Amino acid sequence: MKLEHITTLILAAFFASGIASTVGAGVNETELFIIGFDIAEGSPEEENLKDMAEQMGGSYISAEDATTAADLEVALTRSFAGIYGGATETLSLLEIRGPVADVVDTPEPYVWGPQEFAGFYYDIDDDLGRESLRLTITGGNVLDEDGGVVYETVAQENDFDFEEWGRYWTIGFLAEEYFAAYVENEAEPLKAYLADDSTDTNLLADEQLSKVLYDDDEERTFTTGTPLMLADGYELVIQEIDVDNNWVYVELMENGMVVDSAVVEPSKEYATIEDKTYTYKADLGDTKDIVVIAVHFKNAIHLKSSDQDLATIDGIWQVSERPIDIEEDTEFDKMTVQSVNADTKTIVMDNEDEKITLNKNKDILLMGDTRIKTADQDDVSVENPLRFYIYKEITEPGTYEIRGSVNDAVDGTIEWTVSSFAGFYYDIDDYLGTEKITMTVTGGNVLDEDGGVVYETSAQPNDFDFEDWGEYMTIGFLAEEYFAAYSEGDAETAYLYDDSTDYNLMVDEQLTKVLINDDEERTLTTGTPLKLEEGYELVIQEIDVDNNWVYVELMKNGMVVDSSVVEPSKEYATIEDKTYTYKKNLGYTRDVVVIAVHFKNAIHLKSSDKDLATVDGIWQVSERPIDIEEDKEYNKMTIDYVNSEALYIEMRNIDEKITLNKNKDTILMGDIRLRTADQDDIGPENPLRFYIYKMVNVEPPDSKDEGPMNLTSSIGAFG
Repeated sequence: MKLEHITTLILAAFFASGIASTVGAGVNETELFIIGFDIAEGSPEEENLKDMAEQMGGSYISAEDATTAADLEVALTRSFAGIYGGATETLSLLEIRGPVADVVDTPEPYVWGPQEFAGFYYDIDDDLGRESLRLTITGGNVLDEDGGVVYETVAQENDFDFEEWGRYWTIGFLAEEYFAAYVENEAEPLKAYLADDSTDTNLLADEQLSKVLYDDDEERTFTTGTPLMLADGYELVIQEIDVDNNWVYVELMENGMVVDSAVVEPSKEYATIEDKTYTYKADLGDTKDIVVIAVHFKNAIHLKSSDQDLATIDGIWQVSERPIDIEEDTEFDKMTVQSVNADTKTIVMDNEDEKITLNKNKDILLMGDTRIKTADQDDVSVENPLRFYIYKEITEPGTYEIRGSVNDAVDGTIEWTVSSFAGFYYDIDDYLGTEKITMTVTGGNVLDEDGGVVYETSAQPNDFDFEDWGEYMTIGFLAEEYFAAYSEGDAETAYLYDDSTDYNLMVDEQLTKVLINDDEERTLTTGTPLKLEEGYELVIQEIDVDNNWVYVELMKNGMVVDSSVVEPSKEYATIEDKTYTYKKNLGYTRDVVVIAVHFKNAIHLKSSDKDLATVDGIWQVSERPIDIEEDKEYNKMTIDYVNSEALYIEMRNIDEKITLNKNKDTILMGDIRLRTADQDDIGPENPLRFYIYKMVNVEPPDSKDEGPMNLTSSIGAFG
């Protein structure tokens, strides 16, 4: 190995470790990278380095057989992208969609429950969730009032997490979980203590529901100096513990004010569930004196060393004191409550007096956060009916699970497509998205290596939003949209293809993210540059109105990286004259357009002595491609086949046998995981349940993380 190679390797390793401190889920920690230089893929030496990295809590990066700084840049970028390509997606608005359906008269209505629509409430462990939505289309595209849309939900019994309290009735309503009632036990009331301690037990009898705020059995310790924090401004405070007499005096505070006090006796001899449980009751509307807070004390002691009282709790229950009204004739957007049955614990709603017409490009609020979306599709005909789906819109910050359809672990084949797994990439307007996972279960619960799990995806043509640029090939991969290639054509019909040296990333076994694709008109001046992604901005330096040209500079992180002249206003201006492009090497894909901006016009304002331009098309793809070469591993899946002509990718669980045992959460590939139920009863009549899912973060628009630093640009400084 030459000295300059070793020097480059050391510099690369230094920068890789620095870069790693900026990535991840907002955690500022330095990560360790072991870089293999000139190490044969799959060799014992590489396996040893991988093992060493894993033992040290780091990651292995292959520098392949790079002999120049440029080759090293490519190799490390590909390896780095493979490590961070599966970071949890962050959005400002999350759309959890149901199955895609056609707007046609339905001999049989569309019926969707929690197994089909991931937006509905569902608990896989206890098989809880009985919401259903029935849509009957007549007249070609009409959901007629009083029955075109029918929603029904039924409560089910559920164990408290702290099981000694017994059971309660839970219900999915408007795609969220609610508390409906306590389950009574007249024969043994202490086995249903929260019901026994309440005057009224059934909110549905008063046509109400309330949110469950706490239900857990995690052990916690709190002291006189550290109160137990609850929801809605409540906290439980230990005021005194009398060890000799085995009692604990507590006060409940709401927003700093004492609202209740009580004595619990967790340590007394033969203590009952009543002795060990603190409860706070309140009136919820017409429901009187119902337990809204319960805390179970495991023990209580006095620490002489610190003169401090300390208690251990192992059960918390809390429901909201702000119930929602579900009395008959209550309206929830386009839906109206028709019946509430407190005995069967059933709620029925329909679209009374609300005729819904499914025309193209509509987004209709149905009820709560549940909506109907129709496609903005160009071709609507008998052969190609209008597409639509129901979906749940989420803007509340948090981490959410998008699940696929629920299946049983029994011998046979199971498929998830864009219709049955809302986590896959799908564009309803242009009918884009081909991802598919096929699982073959054998031996009752085994997904055998090399074929038990098969993932397939292929690219499809998609119009640029600025249509004069033609088309590009888009592909769903690991449940996200990626750019695969520019569609071929001449300079007038496919300018970005024509302006690129290499146009197909899949030839080099790569994909990259689409960052901007829009045709919104924007005005920029010398004082207001055009902001792009990944640190770029386009700046007007001068406009010469007489000669019809605009001089622009492209800046990245404050440094000029490119400059050019565009001529949008000259006579007979072509698409080339009006389009600024910036080309870059993406790994081994050479001189490909990564930024394009179309100028509609440019003028000089004499009144303010300002240069001004209007742009009406922006395109940008990421400079950080991900690696899709054959034998590349993404967690338990390995890329088995890539066809750069058909633009097709296939992955399999090569050398990764997966056994479906209860209560397992297995990362499959990227953000896609496999979850099995923590169910007590498993047998031929009640097989183990499981589904695939994807985790997504929702954050306010201005707080989204910029993502991993660009490794290419950092190492490129040493070229």
